[in-house]
Amino acid sequence: MNCCTECFCDLPIRTMIEAGGKKGKCDFCGKSDVFVCSLDQQSDLSDLISDIVNVYEPCEEGNPLIEILVNDWHIFDKTLPSAASLANAFCNLAYGERAGDDNVSVRIPPTVSEAYGIFSGHSWAEFSSSVKTKNRFYNSFFQAKKFESFLTYSISKYQKGTAFYRARICNDIHGYETDAMGIPPFNKRKSGRVNPEGISVLYLTSDEKTALNEVRASAFDYVCIGTFRLKEDVTVVNLPALNCISPALYSDAIDSLAANIKVFSDIAREVAKPLRRNDSPLEYLPTQYITEFIKSVGYAGVEYMSTMGTGGHNIALFDEAVCECQAVHTVEIKALQYSYE
Repeated sequence: MNCCTECFCDLPIRTMIEAGGKKGKCDFCGKSDVFVCSLDQQSDLSDLISDIVNVYEPCEEGNPLIEILVNDWHIFDKTLPSAASLANAFCNLAYGERAGDDNVSVRIPPTVSEAYGIFSGHSWAEFSSSVKTKNRFYNSFFQAKKFESFLTYSISKYQKGTAFYRARICNDIHGYETDAMGIPPFNKRKSGRVNPEGISVLYLTSDEKTALNEVRASAFDYVCIGTFRLKEDVTVVNLPALNCISPALYSDAIDSLAANIKVFSDIAREVAKPLRRNDSPLEYLPTQYITEFIKSVGYAGVEYMSTMGTGGHNIALFDEAVCECQAVHTVEIKALQYSYE
């Protein structure tokens, strides 16, 4: 029985299968003349997934093992109907059919979470509550060295000259000059998910449409859009990539990666959460804690997904001097389309 490269979204695993040099038909997704790996015998791939499976322990209050493998680990292409069947097959290889049963619920053992978790075994919700109500500037939950060790696996590098965008609502079609499109003055720097109040962070987007959506203009508002270009190469931490770190790259420390998969997903989701007018500044403290640490170890900023439905992403640069606003143009919002539930 064969699986193939097309069954996986994890690039190092796809490369691992290609390195075997065997082509054939996939018994899971049905594709032909593709690089395949046999599940009828032990392989580097089966050993890797067995290592993941063996981190978990049965627990009635846990989550189904197959669901965890497909949804949390970002290994299998979960858009394929065969993803669960393939995960089940690897579980059977790991330690028998009991593991592959969809009804088997598992969890990360508390001892593993405590030993390897970046929050010492605590969840993102527990860390957030602690930062808001107990220890704001020094939090004993947070294990800096453990967190820093993951960052090199989740970086984005942008070359000098790369364009980003920033939007500001303005009074009329004349908009703003380029020198007015940067970071607000000190007394107008409000708290955000990346910056504490008063701290300068330049929020940019990957494209104009995302910039327009992020500024939340109303119908008939005028919006000035600035085009920023990097003056030097920069390296930023890609927060969504934290929970997509390939186990093939972290094979010597699977326990450590497994202990933090859920936390990394929570961080990425929280930093991308849209700001609401009635949000308390306290709500921003947990993500500010994380991004301030990232700044302290020398990265130029953070990257995170936009939740405004454009498919674009946001970049928050800690030092606006690394880029320059080179052009501006003003648009008028003609209409809005609301989506609600």
